[in-house]
Amino acid sequence: MAARGSDMVLWIALGIIGACSVYAATAQLRAVRHAARVTEREKSPELINQRTEDALKLETLRELAFGSNQDIRLAALKIIIERVTQDSTYELLLHDVAGKNIEKRDEALVSLKFLSIASPYAVSMIQTYPTMEALVDCLCRLNKNNELVGHDEETNLKVRTKAEKDALNILCNTSGGALLEAIQAGLVSLWLAKYPFGGTNAPESRKIEIVTRLRFGQSDDHAMNVLLQSVNMQPEGRRQLRKYHLMGSAIGEIPDDHDGDILVYQGGSRVHEESAEERALRRRRRQAMVISDGGEPLGLDNIIQGQAYQS
Repeated sequence: MAARGSDMVLWIALGIIGACSVYAATAQLRAVRHAARVTEREKSPELINQRTEDALKLETLRELAFGSNQDIRLAALKIIIERVTQDSTYELLLHDVAGKNIEKRDEALVSLKFLSIASPYAVSMIQTYPTMEALVDCLCRLNKNNELVGHDEETNLKVRTKAEKDALNILCNTSGGALLEAIQAGLVSLWLAKYPFGGTNAPESRKIEIVTRLRFGQSDDHAMNVLLQSVNMQPEGRRQLRKYHLMGSAIGEIPDDHDGDILVYQGGSRVHEESAEERALRRRRRQAMVISDGGEPLGLDNIIQGQAYQS
């Protein structure tokens, strides 16, 4: 009888302990769930707020833009683009690119080069006529340095300065969407027309040969290959290359000027300057039409020419 009473006390004690354990576990789970809940007030502040953004210097932003944290990198890039592409700031940047102050020009080229590779959004922001105009002006100034240094290679690749490399890289990175603007700003007429292809005293035939190699990507100068190939794809670019005697007229093309045609035959291996008589004869041939029923050999009676070209 005493043993049965002690067993009942044991079971009651175990029940009380179990109930307390369940209650304690439930209370702990509720506390954990409450602690994990984030209210609007408890949300962390933005990664970079406006006050922090305004306090960051451009050098710091550049370091952040090349950091390992993707969120910080994108935020830094966005701030840089917004700062630089503001009207007054960007105008000053382009002024320095085209200016005479070498130190400011080099720093501006570095900033513009950074923008040209930062993101598609940044590239689209700087694909404008003023940008192309500033780059062309900059390259024209650098052309004068090329005349002083001198070289006898196809291009000045071996003696090219860092500033010229930066300017060419920017052009290659951005001209895809602004090539026509670059041509209108004088890419061919002001810069390439005076570029020392083959050296400052190279004959015209040598320059045409070099430009032909560049247009077909056959030179060791990758930047100039890319640029001349892009210009060659634009009808206005080809027209200006012919106009400034950097490209021969293809057979069947009517040149823009009448001082003489230069024909470059396949691969640029033969360069021939046409006389006025040869040019008239070639145009006369383009105006001829041959009619035949195929039953008899062709003769002079089968050739009909425009009256303007008949003798």
